[in-house]
Amino acid sequence: MGADSRILAFDRLTGKEVWRIERNNRRSWATPVLVKTATGVDLVASGAENVIAYDPDTGRERWRTEGTKSHPIPSFVQAHGLVFASAGSQSKVLLALRADAKDDASRIAWRYNKGTAYVASPIAVGDYLYIFSDTGITTCLDARTGAVIYEGGRVPVPATFRASAVAFGDKILMTSEDGDTFVMRAGPKHEILRTNSIGEPVWASPALAAGTLYIRGDRHLYAIR
Repeated sequence: MGADSRILAFDRLTGKEVWRIERNNRRSWATPVLVKTATGVDLVASGAENVIAYDPDTGRERWRTEGTKSHPIPSFVQAHGLVFASAGSQSKVLLALRADAKDDASRIAWRYNKGTAYVASPIAVGDYLYIFSDTGITTCLDARTGAVIYEGGRVPVPATFRASAVAFGDKILMTSEDGDTFVMRAGPKHEILRTNSIGEPVWASPALAAGTLYIRGDRHLYAIR
């Protein structure tokens, strides 16, 4: 447990190691995230035992709180002053964390204990946070309070998902392992507007840049405008 787990920081110009911190956490695939707070910037790293924030300049620990229990694989999401950590391996858990909490006792704003995916990350759009199961069942939560807006939203055909959803405007794009992209309307009501397919498997999350949607399939990279 925690063997050879650490975070290292390097000078990006010289490659010189600046600091390293040993961690007593089980393996984690969740990418750390930089979070702006009232006092500066925290480097927040997820873990099954703890979510821990570090000073990105020195590696000094600033705060820690309860972890996801399951192996954290999905990426963090930030919205409305909260940092959302999730996991969906051994158990399903979503934690809404206050980076600016005055003490660790008030660090967790709310939690939700079902519906999270093994790999795919949640997504925040407007006032809402959306989580997706491995089969694309969607839950919409009030991002600030954790109140359930709806549960059980489904895509029109059986599907499994490893890619995380992306959003533009009021639409959320969910791309399945079969290569089908389901266009879902963001908002308090679940609605699938259309389905588009590239005809080959997809495991990577789509990317959006300069008005273009990039989808990396098993054999091709697609640029869709």
